[in-house]
Amino acid sequence: MPPRHLFLLVLLLPVANAAQAQQSTNRNVNVRAELARSEITIGDQIYLDVNISAPPGTKVVPLDPAILNAMPGVEVIRDEELRTVAENPELLLEQRLLITSFDTGYVTIQPLPIYYEDAMGLRDTAYTTDFLLTVRGAVVSAEDDILPIKPIIEEPRNLLDYWWVLAVVGLVLVGLGYREYRRRATKPAPAAPPPPPAHVRALTALDELEAKRLWQTGRTDAYYVELTRILRTYLEARFDLPALEMTTRQITQALGNRSELNREQREELSELLQLSDLVKFAKATPAEDLHPRGLQRVRDFVRETTRAEVVSTEKVD
Repeated sequence: MPPRHLFLLVLLLPVANAAQAQQSTNRNVNVRAELARSEITIGDQIYLDVNISAPPGTKVVPLDPAILNAMPGVEVIRDEELRTVAENPELLLEQRLLITSFDTGYVTIQPLPIYYEDAMGLRDTAYTTDFLLTVRGAVVSAEDDILPIKPIIEEPRNLLDYWWVLAVVGLVLVGLGYREYRRRATKPAPAAPPPPPAHVRALTALDELEAKRLWQTGRTDAYYVELTRILRTYLEARFDLPALEMTTRQITQALGNRSELNREQREELSELLQLSDLVKFAKATPAEDLHPRGLQRVRDFVRETTRAEVVSTEKVD
């Protein structure tokens, strides 16, 4: 555990002792833990995800793996760092732990404490709910199931028995292939056509997304996942930054000083990405009229930045 996390944990120990007898009454911080599945075979490894939502400015201490290791039947294989998913309008955090169990039966994962300090400096604790993990034993054949020895089965003839025929055919094919290679080597291969510009690919993808009618058929999450992917792919190609691997905050900061974007365009981009984060990670449900408006806003953003790209290219020429 990093020293700063250990320091915060020591400061929050008095709060943790008081919270053992009573759950936190703070409704602003919510935590949820869930397993990838509820049943495993003994020794199998499974991910335990801890999701935290809190007001901006809240300082959260990562979950200590020792808490899980202290529970009967649970062993932590690997713990990952506490990751920030979104910061506005709500702080969304996620921590993933890889666990296993070598005890068969039902393993109870007790409520996990999450220590935090709000923006006013007040320390408190939020708890997950408890849940069960079913651990089943490996299937082993009984000794009385041993079958008698079977007689020797002669191997049938196969193509390898005629290896000399295969060798002759192989040599002929190699000779024909070499002759064809020499014949084609004299002809230069045609140059591959250049890929379509970034704005053309983005506008085509937006038209295809609109034709799928995802949100009209109740698949709102899939609609915003695809919309965000199109926008991030365009930003990556247009502004030469790894937008597909960056968070919303990192993208906003990276484009904050770009002269190609004005203040209104930067704010529009930030709102689009934050809305998609809320739908994907916080399971928010935007108003129905925001769905087509979001697609049109991305389409307008692509067209506006495309004009700036054309002007920049003409100046270089």
